[in-house]
Amino acid sequence: MPIVTLRPRTGVELIDASFQFLRENFALLFTAVVVAFVPVAVMGYVAAMNPGDVLLNFVARIADWVFSSAGQAAAIIIVAKRYLGEPITPADALRAVSARLATVLGVSFLYGLGVGFGLIFLIVPGIWVAVTYFAGMAAAMVEGTGANASLERSKALTKGSRLRIFGIFGVSYLVYFIATAFVGGIAGAVFGVAAGTLVATLLMACIYPFIAVLVTLLYFDLRIRREGLDLDLMLDPQAATVPAAG
Repeated sequence: MPIVTLRPRTGVELIDASFQFLRENFALLFTAVVVAFVPVAVMGYVAAMNPGDVLLNFVARIADWVFSSAGQAAAIIIVAKRYLGEPITPADALRAVSARLATVLGVSFLYGLGVGFGLIFLIVPGIWVAVTYFAGMAAAMVEGTGANASLERSKALTKGSRLRIFGIFGVSYLVYFIATAFVGGIAGAVFGVAAGTLVATLLMACIYPFIAVLVTLLYFDLRIRREGLDLDLMLDPQAATVPAAG
């Protein structure tokens, strides 16, 4: 049985619900995300200590991408499970991500590639890609689809709602980037560049889950609006099971 009332929500309600969900499930989300962020923090620290080592810095960026993607997917699976009232532990979430790591990285790579190329071409196409395919990771982890199918699923769900989604994420990312810049600035000023990178990355594990929570709640909101997911769950509590964490 879902732990929250399933109904369409306004943008403000979704942002507020994301903060509330993060507060109520902070320990669960933080534990899963920090496990993924520890390798990122270590590699970032080593790279910062050796700024002239091109290969090392390249490896650090790859590690950042891989483990950040895994952390996002783990947070999404936790949010989806808790949202639907199903039990889950950080270990369960990380095992689910490990089992679908190729799909997780595929979604992350294709999404990042599309947004990156789009931003090069006058920015607007990049924003369109970001909004259109934002739910790809959520679809992959909740519905168990492959990388391409997950992104196509996101495109179908966001059709007709992209301006609304842009507004929701515009406000949310502004708050998120201000918070991350503040954390990074304070850590760098107090601990120095190298140690500050390590501390800032670990502190980011506290903030990082917010976007994953919002992405997942908005994904479910779109399914409620377009597919009547709330009515399906009233008739059949198994209608939105999360196979990826099974």
